[in-house]
Amino acid sequence: MTRNKGVGVASHVTALSMEEPARFDPECLEDLCHRIGEVRAEAEVALALHRISEGLPKLRGLLDRDDRMFQRDVDQIARDAELIGMSTLARVAQSVLHSYATANNVALAATLARLERVGERSIHAVWDLEDLSG
Repeated sequence: MTRNKGVGVASHVTALSMEEPARFDPECLEDLCHRIGEVRAEAEVALALHRISEGLPKLRGLLDRDDRMFQRDVDQIARDAELIGMSTLARVAQSVLHSYATANNVALAATLARLERVGERSIHAVWDLEDLSG
């Protein structure tokens, strides 16, 4: 019996898009403003964005050097994202932590790459929102 190598294989391969929109929940920000006041909420958003934008690029290096710092920084990104309404980013950060905890290196590589992509888009989405609000 002979097989035609490669025939029909392409029909079973799914092309995955590396583009996905950043999900942002403006109601979360409104709730934060109501709870702690607009001025304090603005400071919290700025601090969270700063920590996320500083933390994301460091994660790959931490993964190779310091397990505790890696977990701490991913957890901080998840908490900051949740606080300011970056729901997708928070969910992806939790997926990174789960992949790490279960020692699933393939999933960890994939979710960490996704965290970087979604993080950048989320940060830009909030900055764009601030630009629109004046």
